[in-house]
Amino acid sequence: MRTFYVFRIKNEYASLTKNNPYYLFKMLSYIYHLDVEDLSKGIKLFNNMTDIFQTKELDIQIFKNYRDNFFYSKFKNVHQVNNIYKREETKLTIRKKFLLLQSSVIHPVFLNDLSKYTNLFVCDFVNQDYFWLEKLYNCL
Repeated sequence: MRTFYVFRIKNEYASLTKNNPYYLFKMLSYIYHLDVEDLSKGIKLFNNMTDIFQTKELDIQIFKNYRDNFFYSKFKNVHQVNNIYKREETKLTIRKKFLLLQSSVIHPVFLNDLSKYTNLFVCDFVNQDYFWLEKLYNCL
């Protein structure tokens, strides 16, 4: 099971790190691994780097896209796809400052819906994996 964090990066940070996302990943990874004592400094840095998601609009949009899908379920701000044929179990939790995407596959179905938005940066801190979502879809 992979855990992806999706962040909406502010324009000034996105333009600085678009061609070299390693530095952005290192900053986010640093914040992710901070001790409790340094958390207030990390939160301030995190808030400077990221924008909020329009949670209600995103929640409604994803629901509209999948409401007729037999494998889809939703509870509050959590969307889930359990496709037994593709062996995909994916859960998307929508939060104001980030999206939490947990999946049994490397290319979860919800990434297709998120690809319409700009400046989305996806990180898997455990597997040291990161990418700009729009660049992923430009390559496919």
